[in-house]
Amino acid sequence: MIGWLAANWPLKLASVAAGVALWAFVATTERARVVLSVPVEYVGLGEDRMLVGPRPETLDVEVEAVRWVAARASARAVRARVSVAGLPDGESIVSVSPGDIDVPAGASITRISPARVRVTLAGTTRQTVRVTPDIRGRPAPGFVVGRVSVDPPAVQIEGPRSTIEGRDAVTTAAVDVTDARQSITEQVALSLPASVSSAGERAVRVTVEIRAEDTMEHRGSSR
Repeated sequence: MIGWLAANWPLKLASVAAGVALWAFVATTERARVVLSVPVEYVGLGEDRMLVGPRPETLDVEVEAVRWVAARASARAVRARVSVAGLPDGESIVSVSPGDIDVPAGASITRISPARVRVTLAGTTRQTVRVTPDIRGRPAPGFVVGRVSVDPPAVQIEGPRSTIEGRDAVTTAAVDVTDARQSITEQVALSLPASVSSAGERAVRVTVEIRAEDTMEHRGSSR
């Protein structure tokens, strides 16, 4: 075996070197394509504008690169930035070009799907509104709902001007008092319209007083 390896070793070494060179040539010149689902970042929004409604969150991007780069390509290495700067309020169609896609060095974009995206923009505003608790159910027999309090009683919300203007209150998630025999205090979320968010508190404390029914009747008759 040793003798076989030693025989004609210059020729064998040259063969190995030729094989390595051929592999390197193929790896660095042969190109391949891979399709990636790339998240979309919408840029160019001002502080007083926002995107509303459905819109593409990802794009299918076909990337061409030398084989070893393509084999290692991932959506984390590719980024799509779609500019909405200068678009008017309402619905618009924005074309996506290869220049909107960041790819690794040596790679190129061969296809983008969809190549046009539909977006809707709206002017935004802030407003302070009352918080109205949503109380559901009935206490146990012989008990009734007494005083209901909310802390804080008002919150500041922000969102599309068309949705917020003219609104003076928002409700909370439901507070269930079914079969309750004593007062209930719960931290509950705000129930907000689509595209509207809280500029501060995202939840409020609702306290529902549960009293014996005869106590309520007695207090009413004594007035």
